[in-house]
Order: sequence, then structure tokens, then C-alpha cells
Amino acid sequence: MLQKFFTRTKRLFALCLALLFCLTGCKSSPEKTSVTKKTTPSTTVTTAGTKESHATSETTGATTGKPDVTPTPKKKVALTFDDGPHIKYTVAIADELEKYGFHATFFVVGNRVDGTEYGGGNTLKYIIEGGHEVAVHGYTHTVHYDTCSEEIYNEEISKTIAAIKLYDADYEPRLVRPIGGRISQARVDASPYSIILWSVDSEDWKQKYYPEDNEQKKAAKLEKIVNDVMAEVEEGSIILMHDIYESTYDAVKIILKKLNEEGYEVVTVSELIGEPNPGTKYREKAE
Repeated sequence: MLQKFFTRTKRLFALCLALLFCLTGCKSSPEKTSVTKKTTPSTTVTTAGTKESHATSETTGATTGKPDVTPTPKKKVALTFDDGPHIKYTVAIADELEKYGFHATFFVVGNRVDGTEYGGGNTLKYIIEGGHEVAVHGYTHTVHYDTCSEEIYNEEISKTIAAIKLYDADYEPRLVRPIGGRISQARVDASPYSIILWSVDSEDWKQKYYPEDNEQKKAAKLEKIVNDVMAEVEEGSIILMHDIYESTYDAVKIILKKLNEEGYEVVTVSELIGEPNPGTKYREKAE
């Protein structure tokens, strides 16, 4: 009977152990897992004025890093000056043109090139060396080409060319502007030069300064010249001025600034009209 008691006790003890093992196994802690956080791909954010370090050639240009932009063509006009050269004002006007990289055409008077009144010889060389165009106006500035004799007409042209070549033997003038714009059609047709008139007249000779002018009077004259030019100018214009007056020089400084701001480029007449066509009269750029 005692043996039976021990047997039952053993079984009970074994049953308790089994039950305990089962309970502790079911309550074991869950296995910890590693959680990886997703990260957003790194991107470069650009703002106005900030360059993208990895920009492609399609957006910034293959080699320069700057947008591939075609420059806007400038409107071309020809600025022309009659009656010089003048030792002071022609030089000052040429210097003003140089500031903008512009060039003009100077229709010279022969006896002012090789004479002493205007001291034009060295001035002529100065404007040629500066890339400006020199053309023929006349030798004496007293002859109209629609009424003078053939002999005088030919002398006016030939003596002016000789005066130019005295200071630059290789220079070949290709343009003529008749005094007062007056020339017969027969002489236009027969001329070996292009005849150049104008489409914008500054009438600056009417507004030249006089010794008795006060500053207010000078300012009014200056304003008149500038306004007359700027009111009429357009692409292809040939502008008439005179490089022998202080008032013209003062006006040129303002006009060049305004033309530049309005997108104009000042060029020579030959650059404006293309290859000059002898026996042709021009008032503006040929269409």
C-alpha cells in the first residue's frame, strides 16, 4: 500500500513538472526584430540665383554653365557728319562714339582737310584710324551739283579726294554727299560713287551756340536737336549732323546714350546699306 502511494506521488510530481514546463514555454518573450527606417533619396533643392551642381548640358549649356541664349539683333542706324573735319569737335565726337563701339561716316570738305582754319589733316587720320568712314562732301562748300558746270563739279570731287589721300594715300572714298543735297539725276546716274542723302535731319546748324547765349538758351537749343533726332529715328535711318559745332557735340553725347538704351547700333553708311552701288541715291537703308 505504501508502494502504491509512492507510485501515485511520482506520477503527480511528473505531471506537475510537465505542466510547469508547458506554461513557462508558452510565455517566453517574443524575439526582437530590427526595424529599418526608409530614407528619402537625397535631392538638391535650388532657389533663384543658386546653381544646380549636377545640372545637365540641356539646361545650362555644355561647357559654359550658362543658358544658350541667342543675342537679340540691334537696330542699325547711320550717323553722318558734314562740313568737317574740325580739330576739336570732330575728335571729341569720335571719342564719344568709341565709348559705345560705334562708328560714323564723315563727309569732309576738302579745303578744311588740307587748310589751316579747321586744322583737319591730323583729325582726318584720327577718324580713319578709329574705324570711321570718310566720304566726299565738296572742296569749297560753295557749289551745288545740280547747277554748276561739269568742270567745276569734277574739280569739287577730285580735289576733295586728293586732300583725303594726302593724309592716307590708300584710302578710297566710295560715297558722295552733295552740298545741300542738291545734284542732278544725270550726275547721279553717271557717278562712280553712291550718292548719300538723309532721312533724319537734326537741323543742328540752326541751333548752334552764339557767344551771347546764356545757359538756359543753350539748354533749349540742345533739347531741340536731341528731340528732333529721337522723334524721327527708326531702324535704317541715315541721320544728318555737322561736326563743326559745340552744340552738336553736346547733343551727340545725349543722342548716343539714348540710341544705345533703345537698342540701336550706330554704324557707317556703307555698313548700313551694304556694298555701295555707284550711280544710286540713298536716303536710308536700302530694302
